[in-house]
Amino acid sequence: MVMRTYGLSGSGMDIDQMVKDLMKARRASYDKVWQKKTQVEWKKQDVNTIYTLAEDLRNKTIADFKKQTTLSPKQVTSTNETVASATANADAANVSHSLIVQQLADGVKLSSSGSITDTTAGKTKGTLADQFDGITATSEFNLAINGKTIAVKGSMTLNEVVSSINKAGADVKANYDTTLDRFYLYSNKTGSAAVVNFSGTDSAGLDFLFSNLKIGTSNANLNSLGMTSKKADANSTSSDSVEDAFGITGSFNVTIKKTAADGTVTPYTVAVDSSASIDTMLDDLNDKLGAGAASFDAATGRITIKASDINNGWSVEGLDQFGMNQLLQNGQDAIVKLDGVALRQGSNTFTASGVTYTLKSTSFVDSANNPISTNIGVQPDIDKTIANVQSFVDSYNTFMALIQKELKEDKYSDFAPLTDAQKADMKDSEIKAWEDKAKSGSLRRDPILTQMVSNLRLSFTEPIKGLTGKYQSAIDIGIGTGKYFDDDGNLTTEANNGGKIYVDTEDLRKALEEDPDVVFKIFGTPGDTQSTEGVANRLYDQMQTSLSRLKTEAGTPNVTDTTSNMAKSIASYKDQLYDMNDRLAQVEARYYKQFDAMETALSNLSKQSSWLSQQLGQ
Repeated sequence: MVMRTYGLSGSGMDIDQMVKDLMKARRASYDKVWQKKTQVEWKKQDVNTIYTLAEDLRNKTIADFKKQTTLSPKQVTSTNETVASATANADAANVSHSLIVQQLADGVKLSSSGSITDTTAGKTKGTLADQFDGITATSEFNLAINGKTIAVKGSMTLNEVVSSINKAGADVKANYDTTLDRFYLYSNKTGSAAVVNFSGTDSAGLDFLFSNLKIGTSNANLNSLGMTSKKADANSTSSDSVEDAFGITGSFNVTIKKTAADGTVTPYTVAVDSSASIDTMLDDLNDKLGAGAASFDAATGRITIKASDINNGWSVEGLDQFGMNQLLQNGQDAIVKLDGVALRQGSNTFTASGVTYTLKSTSFVDSANNPISTNIGVQPDIDKTIANVQSFVDSYNTFMALIQKELKEDKYSDFAPLTDAQKADMKDSEIKAWEDKAKSGSLRRDPILTQMVSNLRLSFTEPIKGLTGKYQSAIDIGIGTGKYFDDDGNLTTEANNGGKIYVDTEDLRKALEEDPDVVFKIFGTPGDTQSTEGVANRLYDQMQTSLSRLKTEAGTPNVTDTTSNMAKSIASYKDQLYDMNDRLAQVEARYYKQFDAMETALSNLSKQSSWLSQQLGQ
């Protein structure tokens, strides 16, 4: 707005103030539309708050109360928590299970057999070249772990090797403890499916694993990959003697054991003279193990022995002098007897018939070395069921109390939203007191909320069709809205409780003792229609209907809304205000133009008056 200042020749009136006073009357209708828009915005916020609370009640509280695990919880006991503990879901039978743990599941765990840095030889914990014999700064070799290749250089540190292994996606975890000076390698899984497979590692890599890191194992059991020896002297061939190639002297026996499918073990003894050639020793071993089971690779200078007959179990003992190490390591399954049935599990936590067992140790044994069974008892947890019901009812009643407060809140029609001009003449405390009343009662007797309360109340009172016996509704097990009429037919105070739910714990406990699943039957039973489904399912569906109506009316919180009824109403008011503001600006401009014309006329009149005075004075 341009400030108008008029000189002595003018009217001397405060034109700006006069225009403001004239515009006040004109702005009254604009302010009324603005106040209506503000009231709709406030109501929209209130509805959005109710939407958030209703959605939370439906998707968390009611959704959880539909579950059988909530409505029919189980109590599980173990006669020996040191051996095993257990939990049970609602599907578990109320029986006692016998459990014997013969073996725990485990993964592959490889660790250095001792300190790996030879400080007596002047080695230090720096790069691999600094730390290990046989590795130089220019050394390069590959490790293969579970089919993933890790490139290693002598200029790397062991911690860098650890990082490369862990990033390779080989399903293993490597670690180097610098204090203990030991290297560790673990499979990420347990059970027989857990594996650490070094197949594909080059010769220098095998030396690094077995000789430098000292993580090999000489487990005698053979698998399809088998185990490999330390490296023979340079340029050795299979025709060289065992003594010349590996530095082994004297004679020794190798024991080969074949375990048939029925568990029968057949041992074989192979006598080895170190003066004989490697070929001779391998021929004697293959005569028992099968053709090709034992071989020598001149390129790597290593002997490999593997199981060639998968129909039998094979093991070899007596080859320690060759530094034999397994190329493939497997974890072990848990072995248990559950109710007399032998089971193998890849994890120490497993579920059977609704009971989840957590194995902690192998079973204890008696004086005759017979395993002592652990009894796992499953029974209904009535106390927890009652607690779950009460917790649900408390949450439900809290929500209903809030809805009732909104429906009954007083509305003060004489208190409209304050304009900025009105606030300018009021104290902060007065503004707050005024706006508290202006905002009050925006949802009083709201039809959507009224219908919600009515529908939720009916969900508790109507019986579930299809159920038989004495318990067919929530009221039958002590859960309801209370009696609206006394024995004489008079209206009670419960008629105005706003849909609040009560729990008679004595009646509920009695019903649960007769039928441990009765709460689930009443609340969780699925159905094709409202009359056949349980109370919780009814509440869940009814809340969705109410949420849809609230969304249509006011949209959803924190989402741009242009389609709800209130959003459209607000947009309409904004358009009206825009048009009205444009018209007010035109009126104000016209007023100033008229006053400007008046001032011009008065100025001309003043000039004429001065001229006449001059003429008359002559």
